[in-house]
Amino acid sequence: ALPGEEVEGELGAFWVRRTRLPASHLHGSWSVGDLRATRLDLLAEVAREPRLKSVSLEDAVFFDTETTSLGGGVSTYVFLMGAGYFQGDEFVVEQYFLREVPEERALLHAIRERLQGFGLVVSFHGKHFDAPRISGRLAFHRMGFELSEPHLDLCQVGRSLYRGAFGNCRLQTFERRLVDFHRADDLPGAECPQAFFSHLQGDSSLIPRVFEHNLFDVLTLPAVAAAFASELEDPRHPVVLANLGSLHESAGRDARARDSYLAALEGLRADRHALLPRTLERLALLERRAGRHAESARLLEERIATQPYAFQPLEDLAKYFEHRAHDLDRAEAIAVDARSRILTGKISLDPRTRVRCLQAIDHRLARLRRRRG
Repeated sequence: ALPGEEVEGELGAFWVRRTRLPASHLHGSWSVGDLRATRLDLLAEVAREPRLKSVSLEDAVFFDTETTSLGGGVSTYVFLMGAGYFQGDEFVVEQYFLREVPEERALLHAIRERLQGFGLVVSFHGKHFDAPRISGRLAFHRMGFELSEPHLDLCQVGRSLYRGAFGNCRLQTFERRLVDFHRADDLPGAECPQAFFSHLQGDSSLIPRVFEHNLFDVLTLPAVAAAFASELEDPRHPVVLANLGSLHESAGRDARARDSYLAALEGLRADRHALLPRTLERLALLERRAGRHAESARLLEERIATQPYAFQPLEDLAKYFEHRAHDLDRAEAIAVDARSRILTGKISLDPRTRVRCLQAIDHRLARLRRRRG
């Protein structure tokens, strides 16, 4: 009762299931036709992969594996791999299943040929999980394997964009929150290995559900890529904007970083989001670099009133009032406040940093008092 059919390959027989989905097929809020129009060039900057600007989803294969263990080594089998690609107006998903262990060599050969037939490979955590597992089994059979490049790992893109938004950056989290697809009676991925072991012992009753789980994973890949590209085309999510600010800043694009941080502030303030303190600090630094010291001070004042409290914003604000605004009374008041927060534990520091910060504050207070006579 296995879904699919036996296929005779170059190295022998193996098992494959093919599913063809028309352009009208809906996966959550996205249709197959919508997915084909995804602009991969929008993902190039976040993925740090400039070659995405010259490829399209027509060149891509989306793949996901089910393995007998999360660990590596020769004892970890890839017992199911789903590979999806666009063919005309359809999205085709081929699922290669290890019906019995002696068929592994023929199956792996077919998997290798399928993955190497495209100009772009797309996965979710595939660079560090799926691809090494396939490579390991092929190496065991003394069969070489080089995955096509570029390889777009959507897990890396999702973490860069949505870190701090949903609690975690798992595929099914993005599936629910961005694609609006909700699985009913899905067999959890953690239970798929046991279903395979039961199959080897003669009980294949859960294998159709393993196929369904893998099919949904493969279908979700182009949908998540489309959702990421759609957000990047017109960023509105405050967490995405804040994370984009960090990406731009790390790449030396200060003007774009400032725009992203500013756009993120309203939403972060409304949600009292955990990214608000860091965003205020980074934006204050960018304003100071650009010579807008008064605006930098305004942001620092908001930051020192926002928990969790930190030492650096207080020190930077004290420096501003001492050296820029020449308001020694205000500078001293901020330094005294910083000292009090450290001593009362409102600012959490390790012992060595605590001593260093107190010494810096005492030095600043002594200098301010000398200057005031």
